[in-house]
Amino acid sequence: MITATDTLNVLLIEDDEDDYLITRSLLSKAQVIDCDLEWMSSYEEGLEAVLSNQYDACLVDYRLGAKTGLDLLQEAKAHGCRTPIILLTGQGDLKVDIEAMEAGAADYLNKNEIDAPLLERSLRYARERGEAEERIRKQAALLDKARDAIIAYDMDGRVIYWNKSAERLTGWSKEEMLGEKARERLYEHDQNGVLGDCWETMMASGEWKGELHQQTKGGDEIVVESRWTLVRETDGTPESVLVINTDITERKRLESQFLRSQRMESIGRLVSGIAHDLGNLLVPISLGVKVLQQRFSDDEKASRTLSVIQNSAERGSDMVDQVLAFARGVEGERVALQLGTIIDDVQNITEETFPEEVDVDVDVEEDLQQIVGDATQIQQVLMNLCVNARDAMPEGGTLTVRAENVTLDQSDARMNIDAEPGAYVCVTVSDTGVGMPEEVADKIFEPFFSTKPEGEGTGLGLSTAYSIVKGHDGFIEVQSEEGVGTTFRIFWPVSQAEAKPVDDSASGELRDGKGARVLVVDDEENILNTAKDALEQAGYRVETAQGGGEVLQQLRAHQLDVDVVITDIVMPDPDGLAVIERLRAERPEVPIIAASGLADERTDKALAAGAEEFLSKPFTAEKLQSALQRVLRLNDEPAASSR
Repeated sequence: MITATDTLNVLLIEDDEDDYLITRSLLSKAQVIDCDLEWMSSYEEGLEAVLSNQYDACLVDYRLGAKTGLDLLQEAKAHGCRTPIILLTGQGDLKVDIEAMEAGAADYLNKNEIDAPLLERSLRYARERGEAEERIRKQAALLDKARDAIIAYDMDGRVIYWNKSAERLTGWSKEEMLGEKARERLYEHDQNGVLGDCWETMMASGEWKGELHQQTKGGDEIVVESRWTLVRETDGTPESVLVINTDITERKRLESQFLRSQRMESIGRLVSGIAHDLGNLLVPISLGVKVLQQRFSDDEKASRTLSVIQNSAERGSDMVDQVLAFARGVEGERVALQLGTIIDDVQNITEETFPEEVDVDVDVEEDLQQIVGDATQIQQVLMNLCVNARDAMPEGGTLTVRAENVTLDQSDARMNIDAEPGAYVCVTVSDTGVGMPEEVADKIFEPFFSTKPEGEGTGLGLSTAYSIVKGHDGFIEVQSEEGVGTTFRIFWPVSQAEAKPVDDSASGELRDGKGARVLVVDDEENILNTAKDALEQAGYRVETAQGGGEVLQQLRAHQLDVDVVITDIVMPDPDGLAVIERLRAERPEVPIIAASGLADERTDKALAAGAEEFLSKPFTAEKLQSALQRVLRLNDEPAASSR
């Protein structure tokens, strides 16, 4: 509100000195305001002065030589002039008045009708309007600094306000969106009619909150948390809609990854238990077949039958191994590797075995950094992805494999829940195949999930690949679009760690047990019996204990006299860990082999407690004897003495 003490700095742009004197005289009669009047007599001087934005108001005569006051008004506004401008005309001209108001004039006055009160009221109004516009500009500047996209629509759905964050979020500028219907650009693929439901709810209740999927100018899909508020006029008539959108795309992606990780962990625990039970069932078969093959070596028919049983048991064991690899991760031998060499091998295999309709395009960056890992497992991952890509292109297409050095910073790492900042070698495997819908892509790493026809896949390939990559401290990203293709990006962390030496003491042909005394501890009687038969046939002297209680009892009675102990980990109280800890305390010289079909932390605890070897159930007679040879060093030492 302007008071009597206010002083207005007023600029007059007028080429007639008599009119200047008249205006000065009128302003001297003002009753509420004091005016400091400055006069500019030419268009050029006046434009320069008004653009300085140092005046509270500006009076501009319509006639200014070759140009007009309307020209000056339009040029000043085009240069960002914030000073309220009042246009003075020599006679009333409605067309000029309308053009002046459309160009942004604060007011227009007819010189022939001006008196002191009218001029004073016009200047006061111009000053107040200028102050109001300045407040609006400041508020708009604050809105532009907001992280949220703030948008206003008229009741026809056309954009009437579009802040800077809306520009950043969508890629559409204010100039591109003002007056446009956002639905036609942001919600082009609103197939479920969510936007219509949102509008109806807002009109009925005055507001709506929820999540919306939008398309950016670049074609990307984003997810926003959207709040719609209906703005009404004083009489209650709907006037406009205020929308505030918060970008939650990254949060939704991380939530999805977190839920997938939790689901994978739960599935891992489930299949680990199943694999444990299945492994216990397969151990007697695997060991028993070996015994029977020796016993019926001269019976051709029996040998064929036993071979079928052995092959089936081995296939079952391989499946259990895959399940366990997924459930507990995979270790393998970690050596220094150049991924380029592995990719070369994969390229050779694919070019020799894939159909001619599948073009294989490989590009490996020079000076690819070194990683540390298991070459066989990494090749398994890449081959699995390549085979899946081939199967996704039944009519042919292009399989592309790329390898490059990348560095992820903190912001990059936040895009994936399994990622850490640092240096990686990124391998991209992409195809031009049928692609996958989102609900399928979300489940592809789950064990036993497969999109292939029944009988054409176990559903373990990608789950094993996921576990292998995670076991190497890496992570996988997948992008797929139906009808376009699928891209997998595998990030292997760069490492300077030295390769772990491989213990080949048990390599070569299996040796005779030489009478070494073995104690087998398990709560499954079938496993005890078949292990005893298989080891005795290989030249060992075998004792068995059904559960850890018998072992502890022998220790207390000082009756345990063996060269090696093989113990299951998962048994009724006391379990294998208790047996290992007690043996280490009382008989530290006796080597221990731990065995289990269950994938959990007890495996590592068994090795930490003192077990020299770990056998994953189901195991074959060969694997069992190899483990015994390693811990007893039978290749290098004379036969065990008899006592």
